[in-house]
Amino acid sequence: MTGVQIVILILCIILLGVVVFPLINRRQFKNLPNEQKVRILMKEANSLTYFKNLTQGNHGVLFYVKNKRKILYLDWTLVDGKMVCTRKNPLDNWDYPEEQEKINDDEKKQFFEALETYNKKSPVKFVLPNF
Repeated sequence: MTGVQIVILILCIILLGVVVFPLINRRQFKNLPNEQKVRILMKEANSLTYFKNLTQGNHGVLFYVKNKRKILYLDWTLVDGKMVCTRKNPLDNWDYPEEQEKINDDEKKQFFEALETYNKKSPVKFVLPNF
């Protein structure tokens, strides 16, 4: 093999690893049932609070994971450059675990602090219209 062929081969491998495979993984994650998404999100969470945003154009879902045990789904739509939550009373109950226990005031306070941190890092801000 010549040097040019080796360079082209290396570039193709890098392109597959950096662009193609992550796109395939993202598409597969969107098509998974909710139970499998929950398992993956719990494994992915690397801190006490974790956000994962799945977009589908001008709408999507923001997942909030707390302590790798509780998950909140926040549906949103893009309005004026902001992700606006479309769910009524999003902070009433947890979506996972299945018992859907109530969110207490301390957990709501922690959520708003985590959301503020998320919004500082994110170019598109997430907004809860009722709060």
